[in-house]
Amino acid sequence: MRAIVKLALVCTGFTAMTAAAETLRCGASLIQPGDDGGYVREKCGDPDLVPSGDGAAEGLRVYSIGSMRADRWRYHRGPGRFPVIVTLGDDGRVLDIQFERVRD
Repeated sequence: MRAIVKLALVCTGFTAMTAAAETLRCGASLIQPGDDGGYVREKCGDPDLVPSGDGAAEGLRVYSIGSMRADRWRYHRGPGRFPVIVTLGDDGRVLDIQFERVRD
């Protein structure tokens, strides 16, 4: 019985870690996949480099995935905090949030 309870607690912990990995805190707001790009800019500010008119800049990379376009915004979050990359889809909504493993 105890083994089943321990297994359930471990599985719950893995689920919670997965959910936390795709959440970005900007001030008092949480950014999650599905949020609008405008909301991300409102809460987190502009990415490190603002895109030029053609959509390309050093801080913003544009990738074509099949017929879909994905924008990748990189945010430096300050000293001692890992940078984050927010990927936006065609519709301007957050597809993915990834934390870089190396601090700036």
